[in-house]
Amino acid sequence: MKEQTTNAKGSQPQTFSPGERYINRELSWLAFNERVIEETENETHPLLERVRFLSISASNLDEFYMVRAAGLRGQVDAGVRQLSQDGLTPGQQLDAVNARAGKLMARQQDCWHELRRLLGAAGVSVLSLGDLDEADHEGLNNIS
Repeated sequence: MKEQTTNAKGSQPQTFSPGERYINRELSWLAFNERVIEETENETHPLLERVRFLSISASNLDEFYMVRAAGLRGQVDAGVRQLSQDGLTPGQQLDAVNARAGKLMARQQDCWHELRRLLGAAGVSVLSLGDLDEADHEGLNNIS
């Protein structure tokens, strides 16, 4: 359904579809998280602040998938076909979310590789479990 509005001068009606008139809340949330990633990429921020922004982005995306994407998945599984305000079905929203989130995750990985390199250059080592010897493993197991 298209709604008509008039321009500022009151002439020539303009027609907008729901997709043009409304912003999808799930895609808007991902756009916010993209702005958090932009802070990660901002080289004027101190290095550890950039790492913090990346961790915030990763935590946000985890929660997004546990709650909001899971809700869309539940609607798809239940056969819900009701359109959102912007005119998308739950399935269409989920497809759009997955496509955009895939790009966001790729950016997160690119940022992490760059930040890890910069941390190493600054004398900060980030180790994986495979980098630890047996004594290190035992020490970690004893941490409560």
